Amino acid sequence: MTIPGTTRHVVDLGHTKLSYQKIGTGPNLLFVHGWPLNGNTWRNVIPHLDGYTRYVLDLAGTGQSKATDQSPYTVRGHAESVVEFIDQLGFEDVALVGQDSGGMVCRFAAERRPNVVSALSLAGTEIPGVHGPLVQFFKKMAQLPGAKAMFKRNMSNRFLARSPMIFGGTVHDKSLLDGEMRTNLLDPILNDPDAMTALTKMIRNFSFADIDALEEVHAKLAMPVLLVWGEDDPFFPVEQARAMTDQFAGPTEFVTIPKAKLFVHEEYPKQFADLTKGFLASAVAA
Repeated sequence: MTIPGTTRHVVDLGHTKLSYQKIGTGPNLLFVHGWPLNGNTWRNVIPHLDGYTRYVLDLAGTGQSKATDQSPYTVRGHAESVVEFIDQLGFEDVALVGQDSGGMVCRFAAERRPNVVSALSLAGTEIPGVHGPLVQFFKKMAQLPGAKAMFKRNMSNRFLARSPMIFGGTVHDKSLLDGEMRTNLLDPILNDPDAMTALTKMIRNFSFADIDALEEVHAKLAMPVLLVWGEDDPFFPVEQARAMTDQFAGPTEFVTIPKAKLFVHEEYPKQFADLTKGFLASAVAA
């Protein structure tokens, strides 16, 4: 799938042919998805952000990006790919928008290019010191023999997929898991053996030490930051997320959305886009 109105492009990073979609004109906005999704998770957000040039990435092993044996399957590896993307496109100013582990990728990338990344808009993402039981469960599951087959079997079963142990904790309205989210995000993974391999490698390599390192990273990020959280997020509890705002070196806003869980951008795309647009306008004015 390609998001309506966008054009597909490829940047060759050597280790990965990184696919991205582009739409619009104006200041640069770069969207980074989380695990186990792809760039199309932003399909309902970017139409509400006219006035910006929007770039939507498929990280290595996801969407239409072409991976190799050298492609990175770690958060820091993905962050380095984002940095390479920024450098190759010659950005002098870009705001990053990320969710879940994509928000973690954005923060590591911003640390590497603090003079280029002008702002961060992050939704439901990792908190230093918080190693959620569900994330630990996924990581342990990924170490088992036949993990890829188990992930595929559980994600394919619509009843299991809606359970709190799989995707039930990502959205308040579970009917979304049988609609666009499945056809645009889950089914493409299930039907692509390479995507399933990448999904399994990514969670297997996931580092809790990287999560805890974010506190030191936050202290270096002086650009404005917006944190948007679902009030019922079971992965990253809202009160611990709110406390994280004090770690950032620059001005930081924290906004909660009622009746929302991890994927606030999927449940409330226009509200998330409006919050991001207002935040960016305020950041520019300041």
